[in-house]
Amino acid sequence: MRAPHYREFLEHRPKVDWLEVHTENYLESGGWDAHVLDQLRQDYPISLHGVGLGIGSAAGFSESHLQRVCATVRRIDPVLVSEHLCWGAVQDRHLNDLLPMPLTSDALLLVSERVDRIQQALGRRLLIENVSTYLRFRDDAMSEAEFLAALSSRTGCGVLLDINNLYVNQHNHGEAAMAAFDVLPRDCIGEFHLAGHLVTADVLIDNHGDRVAPAVWSLYREALQRFGPVPTLIEWDTDIPALEILLDEARQAREIAATVQALQHAGSLVTAQSRMSAALFDARTEADAVPLFKGDAQQVSQRIALYRGNLSATWSKTLAAAYPVLQALVGEEFFDALARAYGKQHPSSDGDLNQYGADFAGFLADFPHVADFPYFPDMARCEWAVHRAHYAGASATLDATSLAAFTPEQFEQARFRFHPACCLIATPWAVADLWLAHQPGTTAIFPTDMAMDNFAVTVRPHWRSALLPLSRAGHAALDTLQRDGTLGDAIDAALAIDAGFDLAGHLQQWTSHAVLVPANR
Repeated sequence: MRAPHYREFLEHRPKVDWLEVHTENYLESGGWDAHVLDQLRQDYPISLHGVGLGIGSAAGFSESHLQRVCATVRRIDPVLVSEHLCWGAVQDRHLNDLLPMPLTSDALLLVSERVDRIQQALGRRLLIENVSTYLRFRDDAMSEAEFLAALSSRTGCGVLLDINNLYVNQHNHGEAAMAAFDVLPRDCIGEFHLAGHLVTADVLIDNHGDRVAPAVWSLYREALQRFGPVPTLIEWDTDIPALEILLDEARQAREIAATVQALQHAGSLVTAQSRMSAALFDARTEADAVPLFKGDAQQVSQRIALYRGNLSATWSKTLAAAYPVLQALVGEEFFDALARAYGKQHPSSDGDLNQYGADFAGFLADFPHVADFPYFPDMARCEWAVHRAHYAGASATLDATSLAAFTPEQFEQARFRFHPACCLIATPWAVADLWLAHQPGTTAIFPTDMAMDNFAVTVRPHWRSALLPLSRAGHAALDTLQRDGTLGDAIDAALAIDAGFDLAGHLQQWTSHAVLVPANR
């Protein structure tokens, strides 16, 4: 918050998440600046960012300045309070700058004592900011990030990580900005700063006078990935632009943070779930999944195996419900092995397990261990048609009374649709006969020769799906109707195969089994 933007905030309350001010601009409780801040803090969370304590000043730290800061904190009740890792005075000579600290153990001891004193006086946690510098001391024993990490560990203070300052120091001193991310503990970061800088022939100057540079935005993305969502501030202190520019910078920061967070959540979940999924399908990949879970590795492995067993059992149970005749033909043990092999090649792609198994016929056609049973694929197609008939939609059916009302001309030209449960079957194998022979209470005889043409149609006349055997002529007639032919066309197709085709008998059979539905014409 800078003075040129006071009026716009007072009059329009632009939508921003929070505001930060320099503490030293609001130490006085009266005057225009204090009045504005008192008004705005009713609508915006406020952060106080100090520039004058000089916590690293060996002989120039001001206790009276600290007391004024404490009074301001009590008056404003900010959500965050921060200062800089720097010094700025020698005795009573104040230089009013953020001067570089020697990064030594003696300096760490001094700053730790100061931070403890400040936090005790404030009654709250203090954030300490890394600063941009143009010099490094010869006696430095650690990096600035190592210094801040140690300071946080000793005092419990947080770190205000200025991303632009990391980039400036990377250029000015050859320090790897990313190295700081590896040193600083994740839970110590309380705020990010972003700002523009000035490029000169010799150094980068942290002037807070321009838009955030692309390289700094890139570092910000990396910081978010390392430390997660953290309150982020756009700083602009020189050549202050129109408020719209600052709001646009804040918008970019907000969008980047939201994108990174969304990708992190999705990425971590996808990774964890993908590893566990792979382990359920293939025990050889289990080593990648075991570290995801708490507990002893052997125990975790055993419990992953329980889930793997559940998956195999689901495959077997679901396929057995759709293909009970095939299960009876090969036996439960072999069928379970078939189900495991099928499941690994054709995992479920729908939350509705009643849809699972549609590719079983094609799988059996290519499965070498059933090559001696060439009729198995057609048996599977037959059973799948019966299975899906159970779940087909309802429809009004054609009855004998409706047919009797037709005139001869209407009868000849009549067209019909199939009931949704009906599916025609034509196969060179006796799979329909075999299916009928496996039904409870049947009188059907098991076929002695499987190499025999079979024709049938799936039906569901009374809510129970079944197979209705057809003659070749009957199949030809229904096939004609299915292709939108007239009843006259269907009769001709049947008579071409069987001159003795009994139309009345077939119509009675089709209507009693709810095969045909009136056409919507």
